[in-house]
Amino acid sequence: MQLRLHFFVIYMKFSLFIIQILFPLTVFSQSLKPNKKIKSSQDFEHTVSGIMAPANLMDFSRTVLLTNSKNDSVFAAEYENKNNDALFQFKIVPGFVDEERLLNYYYKNFDERRYSPKESEKINKTITFKEGKFKLNGISTYFTHLNRLINVRIYDAGFWMFISEISQKGNDTLFLNKKQDEFLSKLLPTKIVEKNPLTKYSNIIYAPAALRDTLMLRSTMSSATNKLKWLHENINKYERSAGIPGTLLDYQIAGINGFIDYKTKKNPKSSKGGYETTNLVEFFTKLRNAGFIDEFLMESYYYLLTPAENHSFNYTDYQKWKQENSIDYNVNQKYYIIVNSRKKTDLSKDE
Repeated sequence: MQLRLHFFVIYMKFSLFIIQILFPLTVFSQSLKPNKKIKSSQDFEHTVSGIMAPANLMDFSRTVLLTNSKNDSVFAAEYENKNNDALFQFKIVPGFVDEERLLNYYYKNFDERRYSPKESEKINKTITFKEGKFKLNGISTYFTHLNRLINVRIYDAGFWMFISEISQKGNDTLFLNKKQDEFLSKLLPTKIVEKNPLTKYSNIIYAPAALRDTLMLRSTMSSATNKLKWLHENINKYERSAGIPGTLLDYQIAGINGFIDYKTKKNPKSSKGGYETTNLVEFFTKLRNAGFIDEFLMESYYYLLTPAENHSFNYTDYQKWKQENSIDYNVNQKYYIIVNSRKKTDLSKDE
């Protein structure tokens, strides 16, 4: 099917947005796998990203270096410790730079495995890696396969996704967690972003459903721009250079508040909305008035969002509220997606 693209340009004080109407709204991750061996027995620096793969990581010895035969920005290294039957590997792959990419790559990583554990078999949590001024947002998962305990960590890393994985027979999560921390402190994946920081400028891609009526379009635009405003006010340029932190709870809350607030606070023009649009505005408004936006988002994203420190939840009352109120929105049905521009920035200057 041939697609017709419509472009609109809007300038705002903190960014330039190119609005693109596309159908359907689907974001595919690149399938670039390490498939070509690199010959080296010494410490090896991947010049494109700046990350180093030492010949030895403490008591683990490197067994192979890999890249992709068609794209040398892909890089991977594998290690083993024969004394305790433990394996460690890390890889970096170019990724899309949209707000959903960390979650998308998390699911993609498991879909591509020969064995993909069920969600009920995994223990997940959001994580961060900090070094100096830089901070990477990520997801950590534990699961068991063939009597091996496996820990996979996936991080936003600017133009790349950084993935590290460690496994060992048994169920010693403390050992795996400690080793992951030690190895990452040696590898410093933040160096990838420090060498290749992303610009803060972003594009907003709108789905055709956003054009359903004038109220939907204006509410959707308000939602997207409120997210970007939140980023501008709350995320410093060093963390922002790793990518759009789409797994932050407050970022997602800003989107819902922006959607509601167009009608309630930012409505300089009369906007007509059909049943589906007014029903969605009413649902979000009712959800906010009840105080359950955060519980709704956490549950909808399978608890793979990071709340602010000391944030409290009331899931007991939320479950009671759901028994009396229908959930009229699926977070997988996107009216828009925010995509970072694929441009490198100079962090010594203000954009």
